[in-house]
Amino acid sequence: MARELSHEEVRRECDPRLMECDTTEELSPLDEIIGQDRAIRALRFGIDIKERGFNIYVAGVPGTGRTTTVRNFLEEVAKAKPVPNDWCYVYNFQNPYQPNPERGSRQPRRCWSCSSGTRTRRRTRREQKRAHTQP
Repeated sequence: MARELSHEEVRRECDPRLMECDTTEELSPLDEIIGQDRAIRALRFGIDIKERGFNIYVAGVPGTGRTTTVRNFLEEVAKAKPVPNDWCYVYNFQNPYQPNPERGSRQPRRCWSCSSGTRTRRRTRREQKRAHTQP
């Protein structure tokens, strides 16, 4: 039969002498995802699919570190892969809802549509239109 427990019965204490550190600042961050072998296999399987139209969906309780964990995992995987080309979407005056994609190089370079040197920046539609209409 179920019974209500007192706070003394519910509380657990850990002996601080069992810890190998005084504060958590002394601990090094984990290099792996603990207890998520199935999730890691699914992520690896998903990122190895080379066909278009496939996505990876991550489910779980909010606030449990899903986004951070997946981001860290993908950043580690990305270190071993070649750097992809940059893509620049140029304003399309004939169809504003369909910008023109242009593949860029992997190296930083001067953007032909702005005068920001080696750094490209996003431009508003008004700035783009003004840049293309002025002589």
